[in-house]
Amino acid sequence: MFVIYLIIWLIISMRLSIEVVTAGAIISIAVYWFARSHLRYRSDFDLKMLRNTLRGIKYAFILVKETAKANISVFRIVFSKDIEVEPRLVYFRTYLKTNTARVVLANSITLTPGTITVALNDNLFCVYCLDSKIAEGVDDSIFSRKLREFEE
Repeated sequence: MFVIYLIIWLIISMRLSIEVVTAGAIISIAVYWFARSHLRYRSDFDLKMLRNTLRGIKYAFILVKETAKANISVFRIVFSKDIEVEPRLVYFRTYLKTNTARVVLANSITLTPGTITVALNDNLFCVYCLDSKIAEGVDDSIFSRKLREFEE
C-alpha cells in the first residue's frame, strides 16, 4: 500500500528527482505505519475494494452490452408485423443477500428495454416483460450472477 502513497506523492510533487523519491518513500512508509498501528488499517480491505472496483467496471460494460441486445430485440418486436407480443409478469426469488445488490438488480432490469421491475419485497421480484421470449432467463440473469460475485 505504501507504493500507492509514493505514487500519490510523486504526482503531487510534480518533480522526479532522487531527493523527491527518497523523501516520498520515507513519508509513505511513515504514513503506512501510522495507518496500520493507529487507524487499524488492513491491507486486505484495499484488495477487496480494488477487486470490487474492477467488478463494478465489468458490470457496467455488461449492463451496456445487455441493454444494447435488449434494444435490438425490442426494435424487432416494435417494427415487425409478424411477431405476436405475449406480455408476462414474472415472479422470482433472488439469492442476493444485501439490499444494495437487490436494488442494483432491480434497476438493471428496469434499465434493460422490454422489462420493468414492478415490485421488490425482500428477495421476491415481480418483473413485467414485454414478450415471453424476454421473460426467459430473467430469474437467473447475468446481472444476478455478477452481483452474487460482489457479495462473496
